[in-house]
Amino acid sequence: MPAPAHTSATTTQMPDQIPAQSTQFDPAKLADIHLPDAITFWPVAPGWWLLLGSIIIFLLLLIYLIKRKPAIPAPTGKELKSQAMKELQAIRENYESQLAAKNAAQTIEQTAHKTVKKLSIFLRRYALSLNQRDNVASLTDEQWLTLLDKMNEQGSKADSESTPFSQHFSTLLTQVPYQSSRNPIDTQLLTELFSASEILIKNSFKCFTAKSPAQKPLAEKKLLVEKKHV
Repeated sequence: MPAPAHTSATTTQMPDQIPAQSTQFDPAKLADIHLPDAITFWPVAPGWWLLLGSIIIFLLLLIYLIKRKPAIPAPTGKELKSQAMKELQAIRENYESQLAAKNAAQTIEQTAHKTVKKLSIFLRRYALSLNQRDNVASLTDEQWLTLLDKMNEQGSKADSESTPFSQHFSTLLTQVPYQSSRNPIDTQLLTELFSASEILIKNSFKCFTAKSPAQKPLAEKKLLVEKKHV
């Protein structure tokens, strides 16, 4: 018979005999909190680089187109004369067509009154094409008429009087534009003003040069009739 197994003198420790471990929470053993790095501007996102490149390309293209655009040549005296004559003729044709229409809603006086205003503005703009603005825009009454006579004298006097605007058209140019449209107007005198304005253009256009203070063509100038000082 086999001999019985030798029983060890040392007895195995039972689980319920293991010493209990401490489960108390100790804050000192926690690891430090690490915050994320602050967000910085650099490096920028790829989308911003794309936007910046697009803006630079657009600006370069814009500069190229501006430099590539041909410069508008300065008008010549003959061009100014031609343009002024066409505009004067348009004012005259409009006046004559309205008279021929005999519109009952607008009397002859009202038609003539509007035409005088148009002529006054036209002459003021034409004078600005040959003279500096400061020397024209502020002129009124006799000073304005004197300037027109002076411009008329700058050319040939063979087909005009020396001072037609001061002698014959003082009331028409300095008073009528500011009066009521119901006031009577000498239509014959208005017809003479058209002829005098045409002569003025013929006599004075040669004074216009490319170095003139008025670089813009006549049609590009805008000027309201100066209000008469009372």
